[in-house]
Amino acid sequence: MITQFNFGILDKKLLQTNKNMINIKKYSILLFLITILFIKNTFAQDSQEIIKKVQSTYENITDAKAVFTQTLKSSGGKANSSSGTIYIKKANKYRIEASGQIIITDGQTSWSYSPKKKQVIIDNYKDDGNTFSPNKFLFNYPENFYSDLDGEENVGGVDCYVIKLSPRSGGSVKSAKIWIDKTEYLIRKINIVTPESSNTYSLKNISLDAGLSSSKFSFSPPEGVEVIDLR
Repeated sequence: MITQFNFGILDKKLLQTNKNMINIKKYSILLFLITILFIKNTFAQDSQEIIKKVQSTYENITDAKAVFTQTLKSSGGKANSSSGTIYIKKANKYRIEASGQIIITDGQTSWSYSPKKKQVIIDNYKDDGNTFSPNKFLFNYPENFYSDLDGEENVGGVDCYVIKLSPRSGGSVKSAKIWIDKTEYLIRKINIVTPESSNTYSLKNISLDAGLSSSKFSFSPPEGVEVIDLR
C-alpha cells in the first residue's frame, strides 16, 4: 500500500511537472511572438520617422546636384557600371549625365541623347505612380510604397539607415531600397528593381540649392543628330 501510494504521488508530481513545462513552453512561444510583433512594429515606426526627417531636409530646397556611380544589372546578365552627375529641380525635372548618354526631362517631355550614336529619342514624360524618378526618392517619399527599416550599412564612409520600399500596387518597380545618412538625413544610395533589371545609384558630393537654371532641363538636338520622336 505504501509503495503504491508513493508511486501514485510520483506519477502526480511528474504529471504536474509536465503540465508546468507545457505551460512554460506556451508562455515562451507567446512571449516570442509578442516580441517579434513588437520589433516589427518598432521598425515600421522608425522607418516612418526616418522618412519624415528626410522629407524635412528636402522640402525647403528647390534643386540638388550630386556625383553618382550607377550599376545596372539586367536580368540574367552582367553588371555594367558608369558614373556621372545628376541634376534635380522641383518639380519632376532632372538631368542625368553619364558616360555615353544624357537623360533629361522638364516634367512634360523626356530626351534620351547618345552623343556617340548621334541620336536622340524624344517622348512624353510618363508617371504611372511606380516608375522611377529621382525626384520621388529625393524630394518626395512615394506614398504608393510601403516602407520598412531593413538595417544599417556604411556607404562611402557614411553610416546609413537602409529603408526597404515595397509597392502598394502593380507597376514597373518591383521593389526599392534607399540608404539614408544617419546624421544629415540625405539619401546616399538608391536601388531600384524592375522585372528587367536592378539599378543602383550611389551618391556623393551632394549640393543642395545649387541654383540650377531651368535651361538645364531642356534639350535642343545638335545639327546632324538623328531625332526619333515617340510623342
